[in-house]
Amino acid sequence: ARAEHDRILKEAAAERDRLIAAAQEHNMNTIVLAGGVSANSELRRQMQAACDKEGFSLYMPPLSLCGDNAAMIGSQGFYEYRAGHTADTSLNAAPTMPIDKVEW
Repeated sequence: ARAEHDRILKEAAAERDRLIAAAQEHNMNTIVLAGGVSANSELRRQMQAACDKEGFSLYMPPLSLCGDNAAMIGSQGFYEYRAGHTADTSLNAAPTMPIDKVEW
């Protein structure tokens, strides 16, 4: 458990440093932390401390809005299934294909 905790701290610190460096490089004064990664409480804590120290404004949505895309994809799948849009096991995934390009 301690090794996992240390790994999480290290990953959050690396992400924090990368975001701060990118904001500095591009002369930004505001950082937005959003998406699934923004649910990481350690990253949120470290980003807030780093932004306070470096003088950046930090915007983060409430944790209740920080889910990952799996819930959205599962919901879409549910409605597609209910509409009768199914395929056999020969269907291959195309992860970058826009959903509006799907033909039924």
